[in-house]
Amino acid sequence: MKRWLQVSFAGFAGSLLVALGLAVWPLVGDYLRAERNMRSVEAYGELLTAANRISAERGPSNVMMSIQPGSDEAAAARLAAFRTATDRSLEQILALPRTWTDQSVLLTLGERIGEARRLLQTARLAVDEVAALPIAMRQSADTRQAIDGMIAVADSYQSVLDISARVLAHQDPSLIGATLIAQSASDLREFGGRIASGLIPAVSLGEKLSADELDRFVRTEGRLLEIERLLRTQTLFEDDETARRLAQDIRQRFFGDGLNFLRRLVAKGREGGRYGADPAVIMSVYVPTLKPLEDLRVFALSHMIETFKAQSREALTRLLLTLVCSALFLALAFRFLYSVRTTILIPLMAARDMVVSLADNRPARSLGSQVPINELRTLFSAIAVLAQQTSERRRLLEQFRAQAETDRLTGLANRRRFEALATQAMKSARAGQMGLLYFDLDLFKRVNDTFGHHAGDEVLVEVARRLEALVAGQIVLARLGGDEFAVLCIDLDEAVQRTVAEAILAVLSEPFEIEGRRLRIGSSIGIAVLRDEGVTFETLCRQADIALYQAKATGRNRFCVYADGMEAAFQERNAAERDNLPGDGRAGAEPAPSTPSRRRLPPAA
Repeated sequence: MKRWLQVSFAGFAGSLLVALGLAVWPLVGDYLRAERNMRSVEAYGELLTAANRISAERGPSNVMMSIQPGSDEAAAARLAAFRTATDRSLEQILALPRTWTDQSVLLTLGERIGEARRLLQTARLAVDEVAALPIAMRQSADTRQAIDGMIAVADSYQSVLDISARVLAHQDPSLIGATLIAQSASDLREFGGRIASGLIPAVSLGEKLSADELDRFVRTEGRLLEIERLLRTQTLFEDDETARRLAQDIRQRFFGDGLNFLRRLVAKGREGGRYGADPAVIMSVYVPTLKPLEDLRVFALSHMIETFKAQSREALTRLLLTLVCSALFLALAFRFLYSVRTTILIPLMAARDMVVSLADNRPARSLGSQVPINELRTLFSAIAVLAQQTSERRRLLEQFRAQAETDRLTGLANRRRFEALATQAMKSARAGQMGLLYFDLDLFKRVNDTFGHHAGDEVLVEVARRLEALVAGQIVLARLGGDEFAVLCIDLDEAVQRTVAEAILAVLSEPFEIEGRRLRIGSSIGIAVLRDEGVTFETLCRQADIALYQAKATGRNRFCVYADGMEAAFQERNAAERDNLPGDGRAGAEPAPSTPSRRRLPPAA
């Protein structure tokens, strides 16, 4: 296939791949974005879980600060378990994969979490100090300070959640709604526990609620109602049956039973310190009403994570389906291109090559029945007809050329062909490595005169047959006309040329059968060796002709090699012979030639 066609196919295939890449790349981006969102949401969920652990630790801490030291081992074990859970949760968020956000954000979060942990250790020491004192020695200010220390930990940790929420919103605005619901559910649980913690100091010591404690209760209650109104506006609580059920449960159990229980305690606290129950009893009544808040927090987190996992799976599914469809499309496209190439383009190029071959007078191979398309088979059939006609014409031309370059009687090369071969060979010939042999038959004229030209033709055919056995790749044999022959020796030195001349004399000295009679005819040979690479073919022919004349003049049936001085002697002898009549008058005797007989002698150089 031509290079431009290969380049065109490669360009088309490349464009196709680029187009599919542009179509697939947005899906790859969607999948990567969904994967990052999922990792970010999972990390945010771990952060919220840690916040809940910190908040949940206040409950057993409050209990320990409202009972006598060592009076309740179960309460102490419960506090230890909650603290362990908090520590483990904080360790887990520090070990989260660092690919969910930027390095700078991770450093900031690490600093804030470290600060919260330091505050947590301080708050725990304060709780333990209060819990270690007998109830009679405890001061409400110490208990309130310890509780405020635990609340300060939650407030400090809130900055971690705020930074994370901003990062998620900046990363993908679609995360805002999910993070808002999850954090609101977590805040609802935090402030649901905080509002009860504010009453513990006064209840544990049977004191009247201070104005500050009453103000905290009112503000925290307002915050809880605000968060609840915010959650009611989210579509999640309209579209999801579980969310609707949890919202109803929260309204009934927490905002109904739980907050009403605390309101009654506050009413008693305004009047005096007669609460009718200790903190442990209060917590046993109130804490179960926080269960719907915890359930909502867990549901919001799991729903957020599952939502983005589903988005990630959906993005991956779309990507895989697109890749599969793209692969199928590419396979079909390349199969189509391959089919076009093999069934149309290659046959057309083959047809072109056939036409070019026919135009160059060269044989062309036809695909014929191998072409699968009928229309192209018709084209190749037409080209085959043209090829057949062209082949016939070429055969005729070859025949005409052979006839023009071959002696019709002997089948040897004729003068025209011999001169063309010799001229071409002399272009690369080296001095001393090329020679030209001229020879004729000594008694051929007697055969023609005695037995007729038909017998003479038989002799010439037999001469050609005998000489063809001597012809090799470096020896060219030709009949120049009449009984005159020539031999061209290519890349052969003078010694080999002499050997060739001796072989010719030997085979032509053998008798010839002519009408039942055996006659010896013999031959004389003139050899011209290329002595100088500047010598022309015409000069070499004249030298061979003079050498042949010299061989005949010195007795015939021999060969003579051209040497310097032969031409001057030839010219003198030729001038003398023109003054005398040729021959001796005997019947059948041939006159000695005065010039190289029946050859066009080139002019002297």
